[in-house]
This record gives sequence, structure tokens and C-alpha cells, in this order.
Amino acid sequence: MANTKHQFMQREGLLNPKPERVLHPLFIDKALSFFDPLDLAQVRYEMLRSARAEPTSVTEASKLFGFSREQFYKLERLFLARGYVSLLSSPRGRRPLIALNTEIISFIIHKKLEMPTLEMDELHAQIQNEFKVECSLRTVTRAMEKAGIQKGGPRSR
Repeated sequence: MANTKHQFMQREGLLNPKPERVLHPLFIDKALSFFDPLDLAQVRYEMLRSARAEPTSVTEASKLFGFSREQFYKLERLFLARGYVSLLSSPRGRRPLIALNTEIISFIIHKKLEMPTLEMDELHAQIQNEFKVECSLRTVTRAMEKAGIQKGGPRSR
């Protein structure tokens, strides 16, 4: 049965990629077959539970379950916002940012020509509101540089 469970978890992306990092006694004791270090959702839940329901610090819980403190807090925020389902899987790395299309670049150019003193964070917020996309400030800055626009408006040549 364990093999079938592990095959299922592998197929669904629920397998803990680093089970050797789980050092909590419940997961090490082979007599307790209920606790499976390969079950990523279970490991995540037990880490959160141990830090919040037992006298275990976040630092210690993170070490015992093979996560960083940053990962702990991120998982906790997701768990509090979305419940258990948030522990099932998560995308690796940063969320991808969009590449700006010509419509957005045109918007940037027009905004900066209309209002040369428009702050970058304000322009960034307008892009997100107008186009319902997520892009970084750096992406907006690069688009302005390619268009020959500086923070204060168009470059004089």
C-alpha cells in the first residue's frame, strides 16, 4: 500500500522532495507508520501544528521538519487564508512576471509624456489597475529605458 500511496503522491506532485531533512521523532520512528516523511502535506501540517500547538519555536519546528523559517511563515499565511488545501502543493520559486506587450508599453510612454513627474510606484499601480496584470517595477523601468524615457520624462537629445 505504501508503494501505491507514494506512486500517487509522486504523480500528483505531493511527494516531499527532501524527506531526509525531516528529523521530528514522529517521522523517524518506524513503528509509527502513520507519519510519512514523504507525505509533503502531512509534514507541512505537522510543522505548523508543532509550532502553534506545542511548546516548539518556529525556528525549532522549521529545523525538525526540513524547512526554512521563511517557508514556515509563507505556509502559515497560506494555511490561515485558504486552509488545509494550501498545504497540498505550491509552485516552486517566484511567481512568473509578465512581459509587457505593446499596448502596455504605449500606455507607459503616454503616461510619462502626459505627466513627466509621475512616480514609478504610481505608474506601476496604474498599469496593474488598468490592465489587470502583475509586473515588477524593474520591468516597467526596463520598458521606459528601451523607449528612451527617464524617470523625469523623455530624454533630451
